[in-house]
Amino acid sequence: MSWQREFGARVWLPVLLTGCAAILAACSQPQDDLVSPATDRSSAFLISNTNILDVRSGRMIRGQDVVVDGGRITKIRRASGDAPLGYKTVIEGEGTTLLPGLIEMHGHVLFSSAPAWKNSLPDPERNLQAYLYSGVTTVFDVGGLDNRIFKLRAEVAEGKVLGPRLYATGPIITAEGGHPVAIMDKMVPWWLRWWLVKHQTRQIASMDDVSGVIADVAGYAPDALKFAVDRIPEQTPRIRRELLAAAVREGKKHGLRAVAHIGYVEDAVDSGDAGVSLWVHGVYQEEIPDEMISKIASYRIPMVPTTVVFESYALLGREPRKATRLEKETVSSDLLAAFNEVPEDSGNREFFKPYLDHLFEQRMAWRSNVRRLHEAGVTILAGSDMQSGVFPGAGLHRELALLQESGLSPLDVIRAATLNAARYITGEQTPEFGLVEEGMMADLLLVNGDPTKDVAVLSEIREVVAGGVLLKRQSVIAD
Repeated sequence: MSWQREFGARVWLPVLLTGCAAILAACSQPQDDLVSPATDRSSAFLISNTNILDVRSGRMIRGQDVVVDGGRITKIRRASGDAPLGYKTVIEGEGTTLLPGLIEMHGHVLFSSAPAWKNSLPDPERNLQAYLYSGVTTVFDVGGLDNRIFKLRAEVAEGKVLGPRLYATGPIITAEGGHPVAIMDKMVPWWLRWWLVKHQTRQIASMDDVSGVIADVAGYAPDALKFAVDRIPEQTPRIRRELLAAAVREGKKHGLRAVAHIGYVEDAVDSGDAGVSLWVHGVYQEEIPDEMISKIASYRIPMVPTTVVFESYALLGREPRKATRLEKETVSSDLLAAFNEVPEDSGNREFFKPYLDHLFEQRMAWRSNVRRLHEAGVTILAGSDMQSGVFPGAGLHRELALLQESGLSPLDVIRAATLNAARYITGEQTPEFGLVEEGMMADLLLVNGDPTKDVAVLSEIREVVAGGVLLKRQSVIAD
């Protein structure tokens, strides 16, 4: 198999096989769950003597007792120091910080994180568990199979599948032959391509296509519409600005906001003029000229840079990949080691090599773009774009570190993955999650230390609470 087909098989083909995964699971080696409920939703429990991070004000409220009952935070009070009574489960929180559960703003639950040269089926339920293990209690899935992602969203909401709260856009709306169709046309075998293109994308070639495509996707009740405006690779057709604007307007008739996958300054401007509500990936294909920073900021559109996914591809095969603590705890050692065992004979790389080389050259530009846009007032949100080399949950923590490296303060990074993300998802200034306050949904992350000093502390996880359920976390590392 050529390098092109290896890459395509890794990035897109496993999505196709998701429907077969349940059948094949019976023939595979069983894995222990990464997470399981330690309490039920109706059981009250106490987190005692913790420090609460008020992400809205940035204030640390020290020495607090927090009661969780019925899925909500029912009481917050100053810790008395007396032995708590009446709670079967008490978590001692001395030396910890309690903050909202993290929000992944660019997830792909149906994908696999294995390298291109490994044959690996996606395991959506395992992905959901890995998110929870890493303290991610909400995921915005930005581009998934129409016949699977919405079913999985319902299964999580109904409690049939254990996972973070799931929001989804469904298929990607793009130009005729645009991204990601161009990649699939090049790399996916013809006998599978038709199925994948049909369920993963919708193509708009002219004004006559707009209303039908939007009505089709709207019929699945997505949480937003996703448009691909970027060109991958560079010669790929790009949706025309008038078609994009018309499709965004049509989406609004159905009560749906639009998110735009962008790469260039031109993409940001065209989608901003079209009225999208969120930029995903941000400008990563080029450094933004200084005179365009204020123009982009003037749209007042949040941006999800997903620096980690481009960093991962840019460095692939160039230097050893060092696994993080959370990756070691949620991913098999064999799979982690595979990223440093790139086959010597990887076939013809002509299709993607220029793109990957370009990513490597742009590494400092990403950081500069994020820093200057943040300074200009653009709301930066945290997302990892889970796929090959970007692991569910652990990948978001890598992104948080890169946002800090790009110039955001630890508090701003935390807001990017909690309150500000929740505000976008709900459209409300005071959402029901993303805050640690009485009456809020109990999506909580308890960490050892103070993450306002360094976001690396967010990986020092003591406990995770999702929907009011305290989780038992089980690392893949043998005791």
